[in-house]
Amino acid sequence: MKQKKPLNLNPFVLIFAVVVVAWLFTFIITPGTLVDGVYTALPKNAFNFNNVFNLFRAVPMGIKDTSNLVILVLVIGGALEIYKSTGAIDSSITKMVHKFGSGSRTFLLIALMVLFSVIGGFLGWIETLIPFAPLVVAMILALGYDGIVACAVLIIGLMGGFVTGPTNLYTVGVCNGILQNMGLLSADSDVFVGLGFRAVLWAIMTIIGVAYTVVYANRIAKDPAKSLVHGVDVSDLVLDTSKDVTVTGRHVAVLLSILAAMIMTVIGMQKGFGGVKWGIDDVSAIFLASALFSGIVGKLHPSEIANSFVKGAGGAVGGALVIGFARGVYWVMNSANINATIVYNATQLLKGLPPLAAAIGIVILVSFINGLIPSGSGKGALLAPIIVPIAMELGLTSQTAVLAYQFGDGITNMFWFSYGTLMIFLNYAKVPVQKWYKFFLPLMAIYFLFAFVSMGVAIAIGF
Repeated sequence: MKQKKPLNLNPFVLIFAVVVVAWLFTFIITPGTLVDGVYTALPKNAFNFNNVFNLFRAVPMGIKDTSNLVILVLVIGGALEIYKSTGAIDSSITKMVHKFGSGSRTFLLIALMVLFSVIGGFLGWIETLIPFAPLVVAMILALGYDGIVACAVLIIGLMGGFVTGPTNLYTVGVCNGILQNMGLLSADSDVFVGLGFRAVLWAIMTIIGVAYTVVYANRIAKDPAKSLVHGVDVSDLVLDTSKDVTVTGRHVAVLLSILAAMIMTVIGMQKGFGGVKWGIDDVSAIFLASALFSGIVGKLHPSEIANSFVKGAGGAVGGALVIGFARGVYWVMNSANINATIVYNATQLLKGLPPLAAAIGIVILVSFINGLIPSGSGKGALLAPIIVPIAMELGLTSQTAVLAYQFGDGITNMFWFSYGTLMIFLNYAKVPVQKWYKFFLPLMAIYFLFAFVSMGVAIAIGF
């Protein structure tokens, strides 16, 4: 009897299949516009050459729209290879493993997840942390865990914290800013109104995510055969930590260079330098500068620096392209103006519902729309003007509606394969998407249950 081959979902095939389905919808769904909550239908998209050819434009246009993230991934791949070529990365991780060993690795795992949850929840950063992903993966694997745990630290840490982030500029800030412009929220009020309740929810979400990850991590640490990615070859990602190593002064200089790039990224993104706030391109630039400095300090020949950079960037091409492919889903629908129609008709389903059902309905509705429009701020700008007035008519407060939006947007960031950053993190750790789903789906169910209970509490306290 022939043995059944395991299902292997290639991310590019999966995403392009969704692009094809989205493209077919452009000829079925009536296009329209949605401005300040007012929907206007447009003539149907004609079945002509240009509209047909959009199927093939979707990928290059998706790459173009996300070019800053694509460049970031390529630059980080090149920079990381230069860092590794100096020996600083391998020696420092080996030293760390010897210091923490198996006794303290659980503490390190928890500390990393809480740190990322703080960054995701209070700064609203996810894409900005892409430069640190390869280092986190290498560190977690060196501690004896698997790729699933490495991804959990990044995905559940960052994106789990992002969900109910008390000062998340990209969801709470954007939605409440729009509500102020609409007169539904006092212009004098803080855009982060309701910070205390959101902080409590953030803390509970973080505890749930960390506990779930630690239980799995401890189980596979005792028996690696129970790993969901047992058999996946990560030999090129795992360091040999059995040998004793010395961290030299040059290694320390390289590590300080990486640390300086991280600190400058935080300052640049938050406050800026010389009155100019940084964007993703500036993050690419600072890590390029750091890598070149590290190569020189690490006594690499200019040709070695160049070759290492090209090698590292070449290895990151697959992950970079995933971002562009994923964006193609949004581009093909947006270019045909059907996103507004989908959003408008979906939100009309909320009308006439009792408050709790309406709040849960918003969570579910936004969760599905998130697969088409992964951007938290972009989706908030489109949805807030229409969802919040409907929610308030049904007896919900504006902040309960925004909180429902946060849950719907944030939880499924960790699920939808159309979200390029999720696919990048999985790619770095070589975790197939179906294996991630096997790990994450039970936790997603817990998160949704928590979201529904939180909606009930929010309504009860008049949040």
